[in-house]
Amino acid sequence: MPQTFYIENDEEIISVIGRLRRSSAEENYFVFPKRALVLQSIVNLRLFQREADKLGKKIVIVTQDDAGMLLAQKAGLTAERYTDDFSRQAEHIELTPEVAAPLSAKPSLGGLRSEDIGSSDFYSGAKSPKSVNARVSPVPAPQTLRIRNASPERPPSLNSKRFESMTPKRVDRAPVGLRPEIVLPIERSAPIAPPAPRAMPRDTREATQTVREARLRNFFTQGGVVEPPKVSKEAVAPRVPVTSHKVGAIFLVLGGISFASLIGVGVFLFLPKAEVHVVPYRTVSELDATFEGRVDADMNDERALPVRIIEKEQKVNLSVQATGTAPGTTQKARGMITISNAYSADPQSLVATTRFETSDGKVYRLTEGVTVPGMKGTTPGTIDATVIADQSGTSYNIATATFTIPGFKGSPKYDKFSARSQKAMAGGSDGSGSANQTVIAKADLEKAAIDAKTRARDAYIEAIKAELLPGERLLEDNIDIVSQNDAALPLSGTVATSFDYVNSFQVRGFVFSEDAIKQRILSGEKNMVSGVLFQPVDVMLDYGEAVPNFGERTVRLKAHMRVISESVINRENFQKQILGKDEQGIDQVLTTFPEIKKIEIAFKPQWFTRTVPDAESRVTVLVEPGEE
Repeated sequence: MPQTFYIENDEEIISVIGRLRRSSAEENYFVFPKRALVLQSIVNLRLFQREADKLGKKIVIVTQDDAGMLLAQKAGLTAERYTDDFSRQAEHIELTPEVAAPLSAKPSLGGLRSEDIGSSDFYSGAKSPKSVNARVSPVPAPQTLRIRNASPERPPSLNSKRFESMTPKRVDRAPVGLRPEIVLPIERSAPIAPPAPRAMPRDTREATQTVREARLRNFFTQGGVVEPPKVSKEAVAPRVPVTSHKVGAIFLVLGGISFASLIGVGVFLFLPKAEVHVVPYRTVSELDATFEGRVDADMNDERALPVRIIEKEQKVNLSVQATGTAPGTTQKARGMITISNAYSADPQSLVATTRFETSDGKVYRLTEGVTVPGMKGTTPGTIDATVIADQSGTSYNIATATFTIPGFKGSPKYDKFSARSQKAMAGGSDGSGSANQTVIAKADLEKAAIDAKTRARDAYIEAIKAELLPGERLLEDNIDIVSQNDAALPLSGTVATSFDYVNSFQVRGFVFSEDAIKQRILSGEKNMVSGVLFQPVDVMLDYGEAVPNFGERTVRLKAHMRVISESVINRENFQKQILGKDEQGIDQVLTTFPEIKKIEIAFKPQWFTRTVPDAESRVTVLVEPGEE
């Protein structure tokens, strides 16, 4: 028949395994409440399963704790959920002694050890104390078995505070005749067959069942545990907790850690430190200065500031809307062509009005004379030029085309000189249509020139930022911009709704080192104010008028300076003077240091001392930013 055991919340695994060892049944049910100590650790449950395997017994965990059931199943145990009719599902046999001998002394476990759990000699290896001579009677005491639906009362755990008020732990196997003051566990190798079960009266069984159901309801609720029957303290046989030799090692480690901590605390307490924060005086002065910058100046030259010129070519292409109007008149188309010289390495001059002809016979003439560069190796020399149609009319507003020079016909140059337009010709008109026509006004050309210079300047500044060295600054208000191809621009009065403004600009500017200016000021002479020495610590610069001379490669720069100075403190001397001083002694030391505005001292630990340590290595002096 299976046997059922009810386990306390705080009962330990050693006590639970002890119950299993003393059980004579092959199948055992262990009922655990929620949040039972044993169910919180999978190590405990695996230890429990290993002990059951060694004993050849089957154990079933019964509980309402879902987490505990999962851990039990992971440990290889059979787990069931507790229900109200659990006790009525099957009858359980519990072995109880018929007569319990009075105990006159506290029992002893005879040297049981926690490290023997799970071994075959957990109980067999236990021995009686040497001071007691226990004799075992060869005739076992009579035992009885009771068949009942209710399980035995729950025994107290090893560390339960309710130990003295609980019912004494039942002995599942009747003890052999021993001396009255000693109880020893019986070796499992010689089990005693229990006598035939004795039936209980029906009234007794029903009364017992009613009491047990009430106890079970209270056991799995938060209302508390039903008080067991009062039993005299003399009849209770308390169990002595099993201890391990590992406990001593743990206490030894903890003791070592505590000792080391005490030593650290002692060193910290008896070796105090002080951190002194010193605040000097601060003054602010303003002045104006003029610097002469030269490209060839040396960094060590006190009379001139080294500068450099950065020059770049910026190309601009704008699409501009024409805003001018004019009466309907005839106009000649205009445009840009690129002339190529593949004849020789010698340059070729072309006068104004030189003709350029398309394949369909339309003729355009140069507005100004140009010189076409010669070849460079196998690469033809090229130049851009402006042409105007030989006749007026819209038919000359042609798309991009290739041109030849009719003047070279009959010579080798005719096939080696050519030209090509990159954009369509525009502006041709025959005077027909509306009375007024849209033309390129002079204001349109002037606005396009201004916008192009602005775009060239912005592109130059953006490119220079990537080339500046740390601490360098560009004089942005004094940038020089020179146009390169004004001749290629369209003429005012040309009939067109829009035009492309294409030009190249030569842009240059002065770059100087702002850090060099600050360094010269900060390295200047110190000033004496009211008997206290001050030195510059920071400079703020605002620049005024600058006069550049790109021809002589010089620039004159005016600057407004705001110089911040602080009183000079001899930190090392002050540190030596305050060693071992208390508050009164520090006040006396400060009278000899008029450059110090105030000090703040932080002691470590704060509550241990108010005197600066004598050792210089335990005193730190920090100079903070000055105050006015």
